[in-house]
Amino acid sequence: MNHRSWLRRGATRIAPLLLLFLLASLLVPAVVQAQGGLAISGSFYTQAFEIPQGSSVSGPSIYVVVFNNGAEELKVRMTSQAPLGVDISLSHSEFTLLPGGQQQVLVGVEVTEDATPGEYDISITAESYKEGVSGIQLAGAAGQSAKLTVLGESALVTVQVVSPEGQPVVATVRLYRVVTGQSHEVAYSETGTLEAKVAPGSFTAASYVGGEKLAEESFTLAANEEKTVTLSGATVYFEGFGIVPNYQKEGGKLAFAQIVYTVRNLYQSVDKGEVILEVSRDEALLEELSLAVLSPLDVGRVGLNYSYIPSGGWSDGSYGFKLRLELNGKTYAESLVERLQVSGGAGSAGEGISPAVIGGIAAAVVVGGIVLLFVWKRRKT
Repeated sequence: MNHRSWLRRGATRIAPLLLLFLLASLLVPAVVQAQGGLAISGSFYTQAFEIPQGSSVSGPSIYVVVFNNGAEELKVRMTSQAPLGVDISLSHSEFTLLPGGQQQVLVGVEVTEDATPGEYDISITAESYKEGVSGIQLAGAAGQSAKLTVLGESALVTVQVVSPEGQPVVATVRLYRVVTGQSHEVAYSETGTLEAKVAPGSFTAASYVGGEKLAEESFTLAANEEKTVTLSGATVYFEGFGIVPNYQKEGGKLAFAQIVYTVRNLYQSVDKGEVILEVSRDEALLEELSLAVLSPLDVGRVGLNYSYIPSGGWSDGSYGFKLRLELNGKTYAESLVERLQVSGGAGSAGEGISPAVIGGIAAAVVVGGIVLLFVWKRRKT
């Protein structure tokens, strides 16, 4: 075998390996290694930030991950660099990493009305440091940078999630901007409604309930355009939820809070559904209670209620109530948080619980009770 033939055969064998290596390098986020075992990876550097003045971009898919690949514990602080009028928000600014540990840091980019339109470089840096007698000493650093384009023109979009009957549904909404075939997340909401000021272009809005995609729609926005996108699909959700305070006849103190709600199933029959109540006081979790087990949870509407008294009695503060629906042991749907302010033993419900709403929910509770009674008698027969 001559020298040229060996080279040709070697190149033929190596070419596929080089191709696989290049493809892998494109698919796997780059990991930047620094001295002292500190490293950084994530999706921040892949983002194509195009943000109008007075708007922002954020979402779970925009992040960096900081690694400690060394043998010692690291203290880490996060820093950022951006032009005047641009703010970078980080979910974690300082933390400690054990050997082999890692920390995900979510990233948001906000552009003020005063920012000057143009193209910029923005960056995020993780710095490991040690505290000694002479002060803080930098041990290592690793970072990522991205491109930002600040625009002077914008469009407005509102995305709302509803049931096939047109009722609002609490769901996760994610808005993506499509650039050269790649989707970049620009806005995120967990309330079922999303409003965003965005750069003109092509977009995709998607809604999720229980981690499953409920609906999706693609559309375009021109400069100064205002658009409302409605996403609808069959799912299981809380159709009605309210807190009705009940007081003692003598003294006017709060006796109990009536939890009234309706479970609406437009999806399919489920072997077991369970409603969990999460109660907080002054933003701190107080307790969790199982309110109802629906086995099976059939297609239709079930109105239910529960008289709640804290296990330790009422205390002054702001109480938050949230419902969680579990299907076959897994969290599927959640409600928004309803609040009840308690002061001096007396409580007042938060805004949004009108007499009409209470009446409607009460009617649903009655109907649901009749349905449950009918089903119970039928099964007994």
